[in-house]
Amino acid sequence: MIWRVFINPIMLFFLRSPFHFLASHSVVVLHVVGAKSGKQYFIPVSFFEHDKGLLTCVTDKPNIWWRNLVGIEKIKILFKGKEVQSKIKIEPENFDYIFPKLNALFTHSRIDGFFGKVGYKEGKPIENDVQEAAKRMVLIELDFTES
Repeated sequence: MIWRVFINPIMLFFLRSPFHFLASHSVVVLHVVGAKSGKQYFIPVSFFEHDKGLLTCVTDKPNIWWRNLVGIEKIKILFKGKEVQSKIKIEPENFDYIFPKLNALFTHSRIDGFFGKVGYKEGKPIENDVQEAAKRMVLIELDFTES
């Protein structure tokens, strides 16, 4: 509730403003359209850029908004102050696919590790924690290399 009412609107304000550089190095905005309602949602999520234009994001499975993305091929995103079209892939189940990407994300960002309930030892994510996170998280991949 606090995210939807307070934090997300503040993040959207900054990410849409000339001050986007304060957060756009680690947060992208997904333009999600409700599958049944047609209502538009703008969801800020943190990301890890594997290669130029290839991003990985995650959310917890109980957050139902991601289900609106299943079965669609493209999505509008706000990336570093610019709106772009991106291919999108949602992976909620394949542990062997999710785990290495999640591990890379948590290695890159301790903030994401915190939200994923992942501890660190000697600067690296604890593997058992990443395994547990991979079971309860949905992987969202964005690819706008051809845009």
